[in-house]
Amino acid sequence: MKRLTEKQQKILDYIAEFTRTQEIAPTVHELASHFGIKSSTMFIHLRTLQKKNCLTRNSKARSIKLLSPDGKPDKLARRITSAVAIPVIENFRPEMVLDPAAYGSGKVFLNRDDCKYSSGTRIFAIKAEDDRLKGVGIFAKDTLIVAAGPDVNKEALLVVEIDKKAYVGFLAQNGAAKVLKFADAAFPAVKIPATGPQIIGKVIAVMRQL
Repeated sequence: MKRLTEKQQKILDYIAEFTRTQEIAPTVHELASHFGIKSSTMFIHLRTLQKKNCLTRNSKARSIKLLSPDGKPDKLARRITSAVAIPVIENFRPEMVLDPAAYGSGKVFLNRDDCKYSSGTRIFAIKAEDDRLKGVGIFAKDTLIVAAGPDVNKEALLVVEIDKKAYVGFLAQNGAAKVLKFADAAFPAVKIPATGPQIIGKVIAVMRQL
């Protein structure tokens, strides 16, 4: 590996630290912002580091991968590329799904193999507000990973909008009426209007911090 300048070493150190703490590679814009320089200048630094066999990158966002001295991806880079960053929406409301600004900076990470959805599928995370789903092993403050889309599978745990409020539950029939039911008798089912619920998405995974 060719000798590095002090600036180049600092850039590599920051990429390594960012990747370790955020579990995702930084963007060129994030690097430029951190070092107080223009993105065009950061591109020059990155191209130089590529020529010195310190990293690889392509035209895709967050594609920077650090290389070990032998020119192979280091262990951290291999681990990070297998992860997918999922934005967490705090204090979730239905209209937030289409507003990336509402997502905030919080993220959780899933193995890429566990997210078997097309690249166009919007995946986000929300927090369970209470224990109404404890009967299926979901408790307050658990993180629910949601794939947005109009899934109507009756067996699925759905995120739906009813009267401008978001709920997480199961579609069910109660006599002639359709309801959204939960998994705790302390929480009565919510009647669904004749127009039907607006299905926001389906819960595909649950995460719990111990």
